[in-house]
Amino acid sequence: MSAAAIYVGNLDQRVTDVMLLEQFSSMGTVANVKIIQNHRQGPFSNVNYGFVEFADRLAADRAIQELNGFKLLDYEIKVNWAQQGGREPTFREEQPEHFQIFIGDLAPEVTDEVLTHAFATFGDIINAHVMKDSMSGNSRGFGFVTFREKSEAEQAIASMNGEQLGSRSIRVNWATQKSHNDAPPPRPGQQLPYEIVLQQTPAYVTSVYVGNLPPNTSDNDLLQPFQKFGYIQEIKLQADRGIAFIKMDTHQHAAEAIVNLQGMNINGRDAKLSWGKDRAPQNNWSSYSGNGQRNQNNNWRQHDRN
Repeated sequence: MSAAAIYVGNLDQRVTDVMLLEQFSSMGTVANVKIIQNHRQGPFSNVNYGFVEFADRLAADRAIQELNGFKLLDYEIKVNWAQQGGREPTFREEQPEHFQIFIGDLAPEVTDEVLTHAFATFGDIINAHVMKDSMSGNSRGFGFVTFREKSEAEQAIASMNGEQLGSRSIRVNWATQKSHNDAPPPRPGQQLPYEIVLQQTPAYVTSVYVGNLPPNTSDNDLLQPFQKFGYIQEIKLQADRGIAFIKMDTHQHAAEAIVNLQGMNINGRDAKLSWGKDRAPQNNWSSYSGNGQRNQNNNWRQHDRN
């Protein structure tokens, strides 16, 4: 067995060689796939295991880092280096959780590089890959992007679902391999219920992400619609990137803004809203200290509600 071979355990018995190839080829070129039917008795008799051999060790390592723990059909698979001599590996500690999203309806001209460029604005991308036919090498019309942070993946889903990439409008959703206990993103023009939006993030999160903004957007363009739903603590506008973060006074008011302002027109564009990213509170400190001085980024601008 080569140095670029990995062991895949806890496989649902319905998983085929083709399914395994499709899953792992997103990490790199796969040279060989083999599933071993499990004939053992005991608590693991209902699952199989297998081996995936990559063309290079870097792709194999990426597969271990990203796919260990991903759900394939009804089971979370275990992925590690294959040991010589046919022995099953001793698993190392669980890998940090990553968040993978699915991108469908991809145009034929969209490459890995195009996918990376389109989604890199939302955060730290671990991997972006367009799935290709193993025989022709042509795009299969879908791909995957993996983020380190859940909030970044959520922003990408909310902002890019229904957007144009190349010559087609794309579909963006959570990848099916791992359950995130989230409702699917709304179809373009569809509004998610307030109760679902409210529960998508912890109660300490009060920031709203706004995407698809035109370059001529001003603070006032955002202040006027958002102040109808509560006190605006801060606005952080990055007009050159087409994004902004609005920090509301409460989690509930932020949820109301996301629900009611989704798709609002700002200078000719339909805004894409989702939850922003806030740090968990420590020592019960708020965004402002007791004397009214800010203990966060001084570049943030505070606006009073009219």
